[in-house]
Amino acid sequence: MKSSKFILKFFAKFLAILIIFQSCNIYHSANISLEKAAETNRKVRLKTEEGNNLKFKWIADKNGEFYGYTRENSSTSKKLKNLGVIGTSSGKFYSYGLEELNIQKIQAKNYTLSTIGTILTAIVALYTTLYIIVAATFSGGFFEWDDSY
Repeated sequence: MKSSKFILKFFAKFLAILIIFQSCNIYHSANISLEKAAETNRKVRLKTEEGNNLKFKWIADKNGEFYGYTRENSSTSKKLKNLGVIGTSSGKFYSYGLEELNIQKIQAKNYTLSTIGTILTAIVALYTTLYIIVAATFSGGFFEWDDSY
């Protein structure tokens, strides 16, 4: 009975970790310019020289000035407010001027690998679940149920 509880707890933790990994984003390793980031209209991750990692939904070019858009209560928005960067409301999003940040690296989101990673994680979770169900149903040795009490 103790071994089956251990296996079920392990299985629950394993599935929880897979669900967390399913929401991860993968970014291109290549560094791109602000102009290219504004053209691609993709999610981007910026790294500043101070070591801050900032994620924006997209970057826009308005008359030669670049603005990053993120949600108001996101971790990026909170970091920028702590740095003293003032944002302006743009509907659901806040726009922040990027000119005053010391940007070291800009990376665009890799939608292809992010989608493949999400699908592979879901497949692994499905096969693991099916394996546990089949093993519990048809194998007497995998879960040793003790009915002697």
